[in-house]
Amino acid sequence: ALFVACKLKIFDHLKDKGPLKAVDVAHEVGTSVCGTERLLDACAGLGLLEKTPQGYSNTDSANTYLTSDGEYSLHGYIIHSNDHLWPLFTNLESAVKEGSRQNHRAFGKKAEDLFKDYYHSQEVKQRFMAAMHSIAHLTARDVATAFDLSQFKSACDLGGCTGALAHELVQIYPNLKVTVFDLPEVIANTSYFQPSGQHTAPVTFVSGDFFKDNLPEADLYILSRVLHDWPDEKIHVLLSKISAVCKPGCGILLAEMVLDDEKKKRSTALLQSLNMLVQTEGKERSGSEYRGLLEQHGFTNVKIRLTGNLLDVILCIKT
Repeated sequence: ALFVACKLKIFDHLKDKGPLKAVDVAHEVGTSVCGTERLLDACAGLGLLEKTPQGYSNTDSANTYLTSDGEYSLHGYIIHSNDHLWPLFTNLESAVKEGSRQNHRAFGKKAEDLFKDYYHSQEVKQRFMAAMHSIAHLTARDVATAFDLSQFKSACDLGGCTGALAHELVQIYPNLKVTVFDLPEVIANTSYFQPSGQHTAPVTFVSGDFFKDNLPEADLYILSRVLHDWPDEKIHVLLSKISAVCKPGCGILLAEMVLDDEKKKRSTALLQSLNMLVQTEGKERSGSEYRGLLEQHGFTNVKIRLTGNLLDVILCIKT
Protein backbone atom coordinates (compact mmCIF):
# COMPACT_ATOMS: atom_id res chain seq x y z
CA ALA A 1 0.00 0.00 0.00
CA LEU A 2 2.85 2.37 0.86
CA PHE A 3 4.75 1.52 -2.32
CA VAL A 4 1.74 2.01 -4.60
CA ALA A 5 0.68 5.24 -2.90
CA CYS A 6 4.18 6.62 -3.48
CA LYS A 7 4.32 5.32 -7.05
CA LEU A 8 1.02 7.11 -7.79
CA LYS A 9 2.31 10.20 -5.93
CA ILE A 10 -0.80 10.22 -3.72
CA PHE A 11 1.07 12.11 -1.01
CA ASP A 12 2.26 14.73 -3.50
CA HIS A 13 -1.31 15.34 -4.67
CA LEU A 14 -2.58 15.75 -1.11
CA LYS A 15 0.21 18.07 0.01
CA ASP A 16 -0.95 21.63 0.74
CA LYS A 17 -4.42 20.95 -0.72
CA GLY A 18 -6.36 20.26 2.43
CA PRO A 19 -8.71 17.29 2.65
CA LEU A 20 -9.69 15.72 -0.68
CA LYS A 21 -12.38 13.14 -1.36
CA ALA A 22 -11.42 9.82 -2.91
CA VAL A 23 -13.17 10.78 -6.16
CA ASP A 24 -11.03 13.94 -6.41
CA VAL A 25 -7.79 12.05 -5.78
CA ALA A 26 -8.80 9.38 -8.31
CA HIS A 27 -9.46 12.07 -10.91
CA GLU A 28 -6.07 13.70 -10.31
CA VAL A 29 -4.02 10.50 -10.51
CA GLY A 30 -6.12 8.73 -13.16
CA THR A 31 -7.25 5.74 -11.12
CA SER A 32 -10.57 4.08 -10.30
CA VAL A 33 -12.63 5.62 -7.51
CA CYS A 34 -13.25 2.32 -5.72
CA GLY A 35 -9.59 1.28 -5.89
CA THR A 36 -8.38 4.71 -4.81
CA GLU A 37 -10.77 4.80 -1.85
CA ARG A 38 -9.56 1.43 -0.60
CA LEU A 39 -5.92 2.47 -0.98
CA LEU A 40 -6.56 5.76 0.85
CA ASP A 41 -8.39 3.93 3.63
CA ALA A 42 -5.50 1.49 3.98
CA CYS A 43 -3.01 4.38 4.19
CA ALA A 44 -5.19 6.06 6.80
CA GLY A 45 -5.29 2.80 8.75
CA LEU A 46 -1.49 2.66 8.61
CA GLY A 47 -1.29 6.18 10.02
CA LEU A 48 0.06 7.66 6.78
CA LEU A 49 -3.04 9.77 6.08
CA GLU A 50 -5.71 11.46 8.14
CA LYS A 51 -9.34 10.75 7.25
CA THR A 52 -12.17 13.11 8.21
CA PRO A 53 -15.69 13.65 6.86
CA GLN A 54 -14.15 16.30 4.60
CA GLY A 55 -11.77 13.81 3.02
CA TYR A 56 -8.15 12.62 3.20
CA SER A 57 -5.07 14.66 4.04
CA ASN A 58 -1.39 14.00 4.72
CA THR A 59 -0.01 13.54 8.19
CA ASP A 60 3.02 15.65 9.10
CA SER A 61 5.19 12.54 8.68
CA ALA A 62 3.82 11.97 5.17
CA ASN A 63 4.69 15.54 4.21
CA THR A 64 8.21 15.12 5.60
CA TYR A 65 9.12 11.64 4.38
CA LEU A 66 6.70 10.47 1.68
CA THR A 67 6.22 13.43 -0.66
CA SER A 68 8.81 13.55 -3.43
CA ASP A 69 10.02 16.99 -2.29
CA GLY A 70 9.73 16.45 1.49
CA GLU A 71 12.54 17.69 3.73
CA TYR A 72 13.72 14.13 4.36
CA SER A 73 11.97 12.48 1.46
CA LEU A 74 12.24 8.69 1.25
CA HIS A 75 10.26 8.71 -1.99
CA GLY A 76 13.27 7.66 -4.07
CA TYR A 77 14.08 4.76 -1.76
CA ILE A 78 10.46 3.62 -1.72
CA ILE A 79 10.26 3.62 -5.53
CA HIS A 80 13.51 1.64 -5.65
CA SER A 81 12.06 -0.78 -3.10
CA ASN A 82 8.90 -1.19 -5.15
CA ASP A 83 10.65 -1.73 -8.47
CA HIS A 84 13.75 -3.65 -7.41
CA LEU A 85 13.63 -4.97 -3.85
CA TRP A 86 10.03 -6.20 -3.75
CA PRO A 87 10.51 -8.59 -6.73
CA LEU A 88 13.64 -9.92 -5.03
CA PHE A 89 11.94 -10.39 -1.68
CA THR A 90 9.15 -12.44 -3.25
CA ASN A 91 11.90 -15.03 -3.86
CA LEU A 92 12.91 -15.16 -0.20
CA GLU A 93 12.10 -18.87 0.05
CA SER A 94 14.56 -19.65 -2.75
CA ALA A 95 17.16 -17.37 -1.16
CA VAL A 96 16.86 -19.22 2.15
CA LYS A 97 17.12 -22.61 0.43
CA GLU A 98 20.08 -21.62 -1.75
CA GLY A 99 21.81 -19.04 0.43
CA SER A 100 22.27 -16.68 -2.52
CA ARG A 101 20.90 -13.54 -4.15
CA GLN A 102 17.87 -13.85 -6.41
CA ASN A 103 18.40 -11.41 -9.31
CA HIS A 104 18.27 -14.26 -11.83
CA ARG A 105 14.81 -15.30 -10.63
CA ALA A 106 13.37 -11.82 -10.15
CA PHE A 107 14.73 -10.27 -13.34
CA GLY A 108 15.85 -13.20 -15.48
CA LYS A 109 19.54 -12.37 -15.30
CA LYS A 110 22.51 -12.71 -13.03
CA ALA A 111 25.03 -9.91 -13.26
CA GLU A 112 28.57 -10.78 -12.22
CA ASP A 113 28.96 -7.32 -10.74
CA LEU A 114 26.51 -6.43 -7.96
CA PHE A 115 25.88 -2.91 -9.25
CA LYS A 116 25.58 -3.66 -12.98
CA ASP A 117 21.88 -4.34 -12.41
CA TYR A 118 21.49 -0.77 -11.17
CA TYR A 119 23.44 0.92 -13.96
CA HIS A 120 22.10 -0.74 -17.12
CA SER A 121 20.05 2.36 -18.03
CA GLN A 122 20.04 6.04 -17.15
CA GLU A 123 16.57 5.82 -15.61
CA VAL A 124 17.45 2.88 -13.36
CA LYS A 125 20.77 4.49 -12.45
CA GLN A 126 19.16 7.73 -11.31
CA ARG A 127 16.43 5.84 -9.45
CA PHE A 128 19.06 3.84 -7.55
CA MET A 129 21.07 6.98 -6.78
CA ALA A 130 17.92 8.74 -5.58
CA ALA A 131 17.27 5.80 -3.27
CA MET A 132 20.78 5.93 -1.81
CA HIS A 133 20.61 9.72 -1.54
CA SER A 134 17.37 9.64 0.45
CA ILE A 135 18.78 7.28 3.09
CA ALA A 136 22.07 9.20 3.26
CA HIS A 137 20.28 12.53 3.64
CA LEU A 138 18.01 11.19 6.37
CA THR A 139 20.89 9.73 8.39
CA ALA A 140 23.71 12.19 7.58
CA ARG A 141 23.41 14.44 10.65
CA ASP A 142 23.39 11.53 13.10
CA VAL A 143 26.29 9.81 11.32
CA ALA A 144 28.35 13.00 11.18
CA THR A 145 27.81 13.84 14.85
CA ALA A 146 28.01 10.37 16.43
CA PHE A 147 31.67 11.10 17.23
CA ASP A 148 33.78 14.25 17.37
CA LEU A 149 35.70 14.15 14.08
CA SER A 150 37.44 17.51 14.46
CA GLN A 151 40.85 15.77 14.82
CA PHE A 152 40.71 14.82 11.13
CA LYS A 153 41.70 17.31 8.41
CA SER A 154 40.70 15.28 5.36
CA ALA A 155 38.18 12.53 4.70
CA CYS A 156 37.40 10.21 1.80
CA ASP A 157 33.87 8.83 1.54
CA LEU A 158 34.32 5.55 -0.34
CA GLY A 159 31.17 4.72 -2.27
CA GLY A 160 29.80 8.08 -1.16
CA CYS A 161 27.38 8.26 -4.12
CA THR A 162 25.68 11.69 -4.29
CA GLY A 163 27.76 13.24 -1.49
CA ALA A 164 24.86 13.72 0.93
CA LEU A 165 26.97 12.67 3.92
CA ALA A 166 30.00 14.57 2.63
CA HIS A 167 28.05 17.82 2.42
CA GLU A 168 26.77 17.33 5.97
CA LEU A 169 30.32 16.74 7.21
CA VAL A 170 31.72 19.94 5.70
CA GLN A 171 28.86 21.92 7.26
CA ILE A 172 29.61 20.53 10.71
CA TYR A 173 33.41 20.53 10.33
CA PRO A 174 34.31 23.57 8.16
CA ASN A 175 38.03 22.72 8.24
CA LEU A 176 37.47 19.19 6.95
CA LYS A 177 38.18 18.57 3.26
CA VAL A 178 35.98 15.72 1.97
CA THR A 179 36.42 13.69 -1.20
CA VAL A 180 33.68 11.40 -2.52
CA PHE A 181 35.11 8.37 -4.34
CA ASP A 182 32.70 6.31 -6.44
CA LEU A 183 32.29 4.61 -9.80
CA PRO A 184 32.55 6.84 -12.91
CA GLU A 185 28.89 6.27 -13.85
CA VAL A 186 27.88 7.49 -10.38
CA ILE A 187 30.13 10.55 -10.35
CA ALA A 188 28.79 11.55 -13.79
CA ASN A 189 25.30 11.92 -12.29
CA THR A 190 26.00 13.58 -8.94
CA SER A 191 25.10 17.07 -10.20
CA TYR A 192 21.39 16.17 -9.95
CA PHE A 193 21.68 15.84 -6.17
CA GLN A 194 23.87 18.75 -5.09
CA PRO A 195 22.51 21.14 -2.44
CA SER A 196 21.63 24.63 -3.58
CA GLY A 197 23.03 27.82 -2.10
CA GLN A 198 26.15 29.89 -2.65
CA HIS A 199 27.55 29.21 0.81
CA THR A 200 27.72 25.44 0.45
CA ALA A 201 31.24 24.27 1.26
CA PRO A 202 32.91 22.42 -1.63
CA VAL A 203 33.09 18.64 -1.82
CA THR A 204 35.46 16.99 -4.30
CA PHE A 205 34.25 14.08 -6.43
CA VAL A 206 36.75 11.53 -7.78
CA SER A 207 35.82 8.53 -9.93
CA GLY A 208 37.23 5.06 -9.46
CA ASP A 209 36.63 1.53 -8.22
CA PHE A 210 37.75 1.12 -4.61
CA PHE A 211 38.53 -2.57 -5.21
CA LYS A 212 40.74 -1.90 -8.25
CA ASP A 213 42.06 1.66 -8.19
CA ASN A 214 44.34 3.65 -5.90
CA LEU A 215 42.48 5.34 -3.07
CA PRO A 216 42.74 9.10 -2.49
CA GLU A 217 44.86 10.01 0.52
CA ALA A 218 42.92 11.00 3.64
CA ASP A 219 43.06 11.07 7.44
CA LEU A 220 39.63 9.44 7.68
CA TYR A 221 38.04 6.86 5.40
CA ILE A 222 34.26 6.63 5.48
CA LEU A 223 32.31 3.51 4.53
CA SER A 224 28.58 4.17 4.77
CA ARG A 225 26.34 1.27 3.79
CA VAL A 226 29.23 -0.31 1.90
CA LEU A 227 30.49 -3.26 3.93
CA HIS A 228 27.04 -4.82 4.26
CA ASP A 229 27.04 -5.39 0.47
CA TRP A 230 30.02 -7.74 0.54
CA PRO A 231 31.18 -11.08 1.99
CA ASP A 232 34.07 -11.16 4.46
CA GLU A 233 36.70 -12.02 1.84
CA LYS A 234 35.96 -8.88 -0.19
CA ILE A 235 35.83 -6.76 2.96
CA HIS A 236 39.32 -7.98 3.84
CA VAL A 237 40.55 -6.87 0.40
CA LEU A 238 39.10 -3.39 0.91
CA LEU A 239 40.25 -2.99 4.52
CA SER A 240 43.72 -4.16 3.52
CA LYS A 241 43.88 -1.43 0.84
CA ILE A 242 42.74 1.22 3.32
CA SER A 243 45.19 0.01 5.96
CA ALA A 244 48.05 0.17 3.47
CA VAL A 245 47.52 3.89 2.80
CA CYS A 246 46.64 4.80 6.40
CA LYS A 247 49.26 6.33 8.66
CA PRO A 248 49.02 5.70 12.41
CA GLY A 249 46.28 7.93 13.80
CA CYS A 250 44.18 7.76 10.65
CA GLY A 251 40.68 6.38 11.08
CA ILE A 252 37.78 4.52 9.54
CA LEU A 253 34.18 5.61 10.09
CA LEU A 254 31.58 2.93 9.35
CA ALA A 255 27.86 3.62 9.09
CA GLU A 256 25.76 0.47 9.08
CA MET A 257 22.86 -1.17 10.86
CA VAL A 258 24.69 -2.90 13.72
CA LEU A 259 23.17 -6.11 15.05
CA ASP A 260 23.35 -6.94 18.74
CA ASP A 261 25.92 -9.65 19.45
CA GLU A 262 23.28 -12.30 20.13
CA LYS A 263 21.31 -11.30 17.00
CA LYS A 264 17.92 -11.39 18.65
CA LYS A 265 16.93 -7.85 19.66
CA ARG A 266 17.14 -5.35 16.82
CA SER A 267 14.34 -6.52 14.54
CA THR A 268 14.76 -3.83 11.86
CA ALA A 269 18.44 -4.68 11.41
CA LEU A 270 17.69 -8.42 11.43
CA LEU A 271 15.07 -7.99 8.71
CA GLN A 272 17.52 -5.86 6.73
CA SER A 273 20.07 -8.67 6.96
CA LEU A 274 17.43 -11.00 5.48
CA ASN A 275 16.88 -8.39 2.77
CA MET A 276 20.60 -8.43 1.95
CA LEU A 277 20.36 -12.19 1.41
CA VAL A 278 18.03 -11.81 -1.58
CA GLN A 279 19.91 -8.95 -3.26
CA THR A 280 23.66 -9.04 -2.46
CA GLU A 281 26.56 -11.23 -1.38
CA GLY A 282 26.65 -9.43 1.96
CA LYS A 283 24.83 -9.23 5.29
CA GLU A 284 24.36 -7.05 8.33
CA ARG A 285 26.86 -7.74 11.12
CA SER A 286 27.15 -7.37 14.87
CA GLY A 287 29.47 -4.97 16.64
CA SER A 288 31.75 -7.88 17.57
CA GLU A 289 31.91 -9.01 13.94
CA TYR A 290 32.87 -5.52 12.73
CA ARG A 291 35.43 -5.21 15.51
CA GLY A 292 36.98 -8.53 14.46
CA LEU A 293 37.21 -7.49 10.82
CA LEU A 294 38.77 -4.11 11.65
CA GLU A 295 41.28 -5.33 14.21
CA GLN A 296 42.76 -7.80 11.70
CA HIS A 297 43.93 -4.79 9.68
CA GLY A 298 45.44 -2.78 12.52
CA PHE A 299 42.39 -0.66 13.39
CA THR A 300 41.92 -0.60 17.14
CA ASN A 301 40.12 1.45 19.78
CA VAL A 302 36.86 0.46 18.03
CA LYS A 303 33.95 2.53 19.34
CA ILE A 304 30.30 1.85 18.48
CA ARG A 305 27.39 4.30 18.74
CA LEU A 306 23.77 3.29 18.30
CA THR A 307 22.16 6.44 16.92
CA GLY A 308 18.47 5.56 17.05
CA ASN A 309 18.33 6.42 13.35
CA LEU A 310 18.52 3.92 10.48
CA LEU A 311 22.32 3.73 10.63
CA ASP A 312 24.66 3.19 13.56
CA VAL A 313 28.26 4.39 13.58
CA ILE A 314 31.62 2.77 14.28
CA LEU A 315 34.89 4.69 14.62
CA CYS A 316 38.32 3.07 14.83
CA ILE A 317 41.92 4.30 14.61
CA LYS A 318 44.95 2.81 12.84
CA THR A 319 47.76 1.92 15.27
